[in-house]
Amino acid sequence: MICDDAAEYISALCDGETIPPPAAQHIATCPDCQARLSDYLAMGVELRRAASLGLADAVPPRVWTKPQNRVATWWQKGWGPVRIPRLALAGLIAGILVLASALAVNRVRAQNTGKVVLLNVAGPNLPPSDCPISTEDKDQAPYWSWKIGARPVALKIRLLARDGGRVRLAIRTRVYHPGEDMSAFTRDADPAARLQEVWFEPGESLKVDVPEVGTLTLKGEWLDHVPIGGLLDPGPSELRLGSPLLLKDKKVVGDLSSNIGGYYSQDTPDWAMAFYIPGEGRFYLAELPMKGAIEAHVAFSRISFEEGGHSWELVNGVPVCRADHVWILHQPDFKMKTDGHVAFGNTKLVQTEPGVWTPQEWPR
Repeated sequence: MICDDAAEYISALCDGETIPPPAAQHIATCPDCQARLSDYLAMGVELRRAASLGLADAVPPRVWTKPQNRVATWWQKGWGPVRIPRLALAGLIAGILVLASALAVNRVRAQNTGKVVLLNVAGPNLPPSDCPISTEDKDQAPYWSWKIGARPVALKIRLLARDGGRVRLAIRTRVYHPGEDMSAFTRDADPAARLQEVWFEPGESLKVDVPEVGTLTLKGEWLDHVPIGGLLDPGPSELRLGSPLLLKDKKVVGDLSSNIGGYYSQDTPDWAMAFYIPGEGRFYLAELPMKGAIEAHVAFSRISFEEGGHSWELVNGVPVCRADHVWILHQPDFKMKTDGHVAFGNTKLVQTEPGVWTPQEWPR
């Protein structure tokens, strides 16, 4: 949303009306719109002050009467004007902005009418990870990759059907040998991949035994729509990406929206997110200091850093984390065997010396 689109909602906000969450989010983070909001508030105060000059100086005597209907009196009071201090008004406006943003996700009970499953998956060497799956978009299928020992593992989950409050999931896995091409797996075109179909009810916990991998734990809950930025406030150790764009010297060089369905979250600090951009190499992103990494500044939903004589920004669709910095390890010379598309995954961090961590090799 741009300022011109949000402008019409500023006056509505000052009139006490609720506004759409995207507009509230934009106004909360845009200095120009916040200045316009302040101007509107100041204008209203000035108009009321000028109108007060026309009032009669004498205050009419108050006549106290016994109300005939106590319920009707309180009902009428609810429709009358209320005078509040200027500071309280400002606090109320700020509260409206925060509340409108925080309510972007409307959570519903497991047996209700939700149409999106916020799926949480954990397994051997796989940190608990959240990913939303829409029951209306059957083409969406979140994908994970990690390692068990020295062997890369690929996992993909697709929603096949829904029956009331439960869903049928297709769980596709494959354990590869180091150096094997994994690109066919992402297209569901690897004949050696193992396929297992299960019924899963959000709100419950399901254990799924996968040959060569181990036991996966599935949890989830129903949402009424794909989260807009997930929850506003990340967890204490949570690191999140949501349809991010990578900018180099203010120009977009990578779009990960096709690899991260909606948004991706991990809350285990000794793991790194990894992504590959053709022509730009591989990037590791973590909350722990990695060997050879540089410190990147985090401002709400943007990660910025200077490296190789260039300015970089990862423009994220959700708040990244609670910290004001993360660590970026950029390997510009790295090239995947299938160098034609972006890729995303995560990998375990290994402590190689006190206070220094090294990511395990991310699958090629």
